[in-house]
Amino acid sequence: MSVLSAATRYRVDPTCSPGTFRGRLLRMGTVAYTLGRVSADCAQGHRTAPMASADPHDSRTLMVTIRGQLLVSQDDQECRVGPGGAFLASSTSPFEAKLDHADIALLTIPGTELDNRLRPGARRSASRMLDLNRGLGRVLVGMLGELFAQRAHLSAAEFDAVCDRLVDLLSMLAVGDDRPDTESGLAEVEAMVRRYVREHATDPTLTGATVARALGWSLRQVQLAMQRAGTTPRELIREERLALVHERLRSPAHIVIGELAHSCGFSSNSALSVAFRQRYDMSPREFRAQYLLDTHRAGAA
Repeated sequence: MSVLSAATRYRVDPTCSPGTFRGRLLRMGTVAYTLGRVSADCAQGHRTAPMASADPHDSRTLMVTIRGQLLVSQDDQECRVGPGGAFLASSTSPFEAKLDHADIALLTIPGTELDNRLRPGARRSASRMLDLNRGLGRVLVGMLGELFAQRAHLSAAEFDAVCDRLVDLLSMLAVGDDRPDTESGLAEVEAMVRRYVREHATDPTLTGATVARALGWSLRQVQLAMQRAGTTPRELIREERLALVHERLRSPAHIVIGELAHSCGFSSNSALSVAFRQRYDMSPREFRAQYLLDTHRAGAA
């Protein structure tokens, strides 16, 4: 028994006796992308040289191990991929994949979709082995799982839109400290950085490096995303902290000015005073006094 998969364009054969073989192949997709899942106790997928030369498509297949072990060989590179790992295979050369009591998720991508997001130099150096156990990799796995779960409720256009975002994340993972050359990719990084900084602005140890590490990106990726927005990680953190100080100074509750610096993430009262004066042309104490005076006058009018 064998299965020729149009989804991943390779042949799958059981490597144990037919009486003991257990396996399942599921696939769905659109003209652009194909999502698949293979579960097998013992099976081997292979793509021969004639199959590679006869295939007019230039595609990439992301193989994500959910359970068990996957052994992949392509272009003299042999990799053992366990849970939380992935291999990015190319359709342009032969390869072999062996499943050992494994559950594998597959995403087939047009080669141009990935290449267009990478600089020529990055295409050559992009890694085939990917760690999906933390950071951006965990985000990618989560999105892939949700795509499986919601596939029946998505239109073709919606399915492709989710796959586009997955390719953005995949390209960032594949090149490490580089980034995809797309505005949408940088916009997503910027949005997540802004949200994280807003939620952690009071942490005095917050820096661009700690933000990047927490989100699973390199500092370079974070810096490029913020540069696109006309700012830097340092400036963003300062602005979020100043906004928090500004909000607390306008609170009707009693405010101890000297405690604001520490509670809002500034290293000292003097650091807060300098930053606040640069931003609002007065000290926090002067701003508080002016706000209370204006509030009193408005109430008396």
